[in-house]
Amino acid sequence: MSMAPDSRVIRVTRCLLAQTGPRSTSQLAAEVGLSERVVRYRLGAVDNYLSHHGAELVRQRGAGLSVRADESTRAAILADLDGHHAAPRVYGPVDRERLLLDLLLWSSPEIISLDQLNLGLEVSKTSARRDLKRCEPWLDRAGLPVVRRPGRGIELVGSEQSVRRAIVQLVLESVPADVLDELQTTDFADAKLVGVRVPSGLQDRLAALDIRECADAVARSPLASLLIIGNSRLVFTMFLAIARARAGMDRPIGLEAGHFVSLMDHPATDSVRELVTSLGADEVMAETEVAGLTDYLLGLVALSSVQPGGGEHPELLRTILDMASEELHASLSEDEELRRSLAMHLSRLSVRLKYNLPVHNPLLAEVAERYPDVHQVSMKVAEVVGEAFDATIHDDEVGFITMYLSGAMERSHLRPRRQALVVCPSGMATAWVLVSRLQSEFPELALAEVSSAADYDAKDTSGVDIVISTVPLPNSSTPVVVVSPLLSAVDVEEVSSLLGG
Repeated sequence: MSMAPDSRVIRVTRCLLAQTGPRSTSQLAAEVGLSERVVRYRLGAVDNYLSHHGAELVRQRGAGLSVRADESTRAAILADLDGHHAAPRVYGPVDRERLLLDLLLWSSPEIISLDQLNLGLEVSKTSARRDLKRCEPWLDRAGLPVVRRPGRGIELVGSEQSVRRAIVQLVLESVPADVLDELQTTDFADAKLVGVRVPSGLQDRLAALDIRECADAVARSPLASLLIIGNSRLVFTMFLAIARARAGMDRPIGLEAGHFVSLMDHPATDSVRELVTSLGADEVMAETEVAGLTDYLLGLVALSSVQPGGGEHPELLRTILDMASEELHASLSEDEELRRSLAMHLSRLSVRLKYNLPVHNPLLAEVAERYPDVHQVSMKVAEVVGEAFDATIHDDEVGFITMYLSGAMERSHLRPRRQALVVCPSGMATAWVLVSRLQSEFPELALAEVSSAADYDAKDTSGVDIVISTVPLPNSSTPVVVVSPLLSAVDVEEVSSLLGG
């Protein structure tokens, strides 16, 4: 399947196609203006790219590198290269962090040098170091602390189980759900959403995973009847594809002897073994791999089996409701629907923590921005929950707590609406155009009054949270935002920012 080559792969491939005889790595590096180290690091990608197009990268000991292909194949490859932009890829900070995590996780347990990281990210070593620092809390939560080996590079310390589970978490965070859904039914090369929804640096990794084949095998397996809640089938499919790839890379999973024996005695193990055999993967996936897949499956089944109204953590639940009552609104402590929702969430959280299952909240940023006060309280709640479970609570879990609490407040009309004063220089027609736009964009905003600019000085704004005006106003203790009467997209962002702050 075709994977977009980066700028260095394009340069090296062009040079190899243009030469009439073998070139050593040093000669090739000099011709393309790269270091030998960079050229050696990119040869695997060059080989994969050429193989996809029916050519072969030949390595001749004592002679060097050359391409074996007929003239028509060479012309087709050059035409394909012309269709790719040769400029270095430019990733945003979030994409760089995800790509760095991908490089570290898939390299584990091997040590990866900072040179390899900065080459993979196509940034300077200084930027790579900063990105690594930002990634460390994520890796710590996954049970994979970073260790720096002087003169050698960076190593993740942790089990193979933790690495595989962390890769599943990274995929869920990095790849939109609709893309993953498409890849379960469509070959990567034919997928329509990948190119526009996934950073180019992660597309190569998805292409290397047998997601569709694994999804088909799971769907035909008796295990499918156990994976019916939420995205459990997708999550197990991703874990299976990752486990298959890691086993093929000679990254064996290790299990404590007693745990291995108990897993092999479980009834579900036979179905997992049949699943592995159906994929033709039994040659590379030993019995320990079957046990590892069973362990993950049992976690997902336990998560799906959590029933509403669970009372496993009554004291913790009471503490959370008391905090919400004290910090947000007194009536929350008596909200039975909130109590049931939080009780079930705590039960599911305990299962996720026990089996180290992934969690992703795609609405995290939105709810944190929309309900900043509730989110702050939820962060305090998460600290209490973390202490009770002796674990670090993921930000996504904080988002879910925010959603439960804010939902309860919205449901019971407990959330005070922000008061706004609208000011226009004159003419109520202009003012009411703005009012209608504000009501459409900000239904949570109460428009207390509409005033002319001439009357503004005499207004008492002590009970007003924000003044929205079409003209500049004198200094005021109340936040003021100046907007167009038609409330442009930029104006909406400014008002949102002020309300969120």
